[in-house]
Amino acid sequence: MLASFKDAGLCALFAAIGLTVNLTWCTLAGHTPGFTDALSGFGVPVNQRAFFLMGILAMSVVLAALPRKMREMESSLWPVVTLLASVGTACFAIASSQSAFPPVALAVGGLLLFGVGYFWLTARFVLLLARTQSFMPTMMCLAISLIAEPALVSLAERLLSTDVQVSAVVLMPILSTVFFQCARSAAFKQRSSEKTGRTVFGVPSRPRAEQKKGMRDDIRDAIILIAAASLLLATVRSLSFVGLWGEGHIDEFDHPSMTSSPLLFLAYCLGLAAFSYLALGRTENWPLRLRFQPSFITIIITLSVSMILAGDQNANPAVLDTLMRLNDSFSHLMFWAVVAILLDLSTIPSYRVIGTATALYAAGSIVWVLFLGKADAVENLIVIAAIYVLSIASMYYSWNKRESAPSDAAAVVTDALERRCAEVSKKYKLSPRESEILVLLAQGRTRTYIQEELVLAENTVKSHVAHIYTKLGIRDRQDMIDIVLDIADAKDDKHAKD
Repeated sequence: MLASFKDAGLCALFAAIGLTVNLTWCTLAGHTPGFTDALSGFGVPVNQRAFFLMGILAMSVVLAALPRKMREMESSLWPVVTLLASVGTACFAIASSQSAFPPVALAVGGLLLFGVGYFWLTARFVLLLARTQSFMPTMMCLAISLIAEPALVSLAERLLSTDVQVSAVVLMPILSTVFFQCARSAAFKQRSSEKTGRTVFGVPSRPRAEQKKGMRDDIRDAIILIAAASLLLATVRSLSFVGLWGEGHIDEFDHPSMTSSPLLFLAYCLGLAAFSYLALGRTENWPLRLRFQPSFITIIITLSVSMILAGDQNANPAVLDTLMRLNDSFSHLMFWAVVAILLDLSTIPSYRVIGTATALYAAGSIVWVLFLGKADAVENLIVIAAIYVLSIASMYYSWNKRESAPSDAAAVVTDALERRCAEVSKKYKLSPRESEILVLLAQGRTRTYIQEELVLAENTVKSHVAHIYTKLGIRDRQDMIDIVLDIADAKDDKHAKD
């Protein structure tokens, strides 16, 4: 596991730091004394996190509905979104201490922009990691950020004054963007020699996992996985004080939190590392219908113990805090693990995958905050159990049915075709994008399909196809297929002679 993180190099390091900044930004704005004045001035009978979630929901719906447009606008959009995120955070912080604007309107508007920016920045880190690194470095970056965030928040609360806290939080979206650009540059240097044809933020993507190619078009199973992980995370967050804003890290009885005890913080770190390795890493080669069962079970057990301790007046508050944080972090890791896997398996545009998953999470969280936040703990546990049983039963049925289909033969054919196209691309010096389009053309895909799959404009696809034909010296698709087959046949003959 450490070796794979080392192979990811500076990209993983910068991404882990950037994700830590994002989490710290969100936690300080939602929980610490530097922002409690803004929260107390609301006068709205709804937890303020609901408006933050509405911002996330709005941005995720846009990504899911317009993936091609958002990808085309990415280079010009990121500085605007970063600036708006900082402005939104500042508006939220000063809402109750100014008189120029209605405090509630300013705070709500700031929270909406805050949610938009937070999701946008987090999604870009996850997408970059999932498409350029293997599974475990992606999970390790997320785990490191979840470990570093509570320590960093505790230091900020203890060492920084209220004004300094607010100023630092307002600047965190900009700092996160800086680390993203560093991670992107490091990824480009790491993968600049790769000729896979697929790119993300201008960086060549890693090839899809070999054993997963027969699963790419199974949209129904993708929806099942996304829905299960999203709703579980939404429920876990809403049952924990970590997911409700306005509650600081020192509880109402002034009992210390996890970060006040080195042993508890160490237990948290070890628990998160063990979950990453055992529940996610060691199950990497399991059938997908079984792969996330250990994660589901671990999360439900941890939540159950937390709920039991929450009802015990003699329970140690710091231990309860640790269990709740572990449960919350486990759920985050599993959610993003599912997203990362689906980005690799599915032919659905990447922005649509992330947007759909996060929209389900945000919508579920809003429902919990608005209607179910005060439900009895037993009722909440019944909901968790129902989600688990239904999701696992659905995945088991779907994947059993899927495995009865002749997907292995299809995967072999697809793999051979991609290798042949790679040979053609190398011989005729096609660009990475032209190589990607060549594969789709050889598979018999239409130009409309290529537009949707690669998120390109119609004229751009036509231009790339014309360049491919010119470089290959051909006039139609049949000539192109003949060249692909001739390359393969010539190579086979050479191996036979050797």
